[in-house]
Amino acid sequence: MDIASHRPAVGSNSAGRPEAVQYREAVRTELPREQRVAQPVGAGASTGADDRRAGDFAARDARILADRKARMERIADTVRESLQRRIEKDDAAGMLVYRTVDKVTGEVVRQFPDDMVLKLKAYAREMARKDEAQSAEQRVERVA
Repeated sequence: MDIASHRPAVGSNSAGRPEAVQYREAVRTELPREQRVAQPVGAGASTGADDRRAGDFAARDARILADRKARMERIADTVRESLQRRIEKDDAAGMLVYRTVDKVTGEVVRQFPDDMVLKLKAYAREMARKDEAQSAEQRVERVA
């Protein structure tokens, strides 16, 4: 016997699902708009005891949020104290570099502009200098 088959078994009188069949005893359940009951805005399906519990939970959530916020402020203060901000000039690139350095390890935590930008700028400046030098030599040769 094949259970997974979509075909009805031999000898069965299956006419399909009775979704479209309307029953004589059926009653219409939709109410007209003016008779519908609506839940008041802001009120849940709770009783007075549930309202008190919701207030307790709200107070507890507010305390937890305040504790977390205070803890995050302490962590942020600690991080700020351990970092040092520096502004330096990169002579090769001819740009100011803003760095945030860890005071303890000396490691650069953040830098603007990035090292790659500084290298590209230094390369571009060097190539511009070479072009200027070559064009100056050519002008001297033409005059002579």
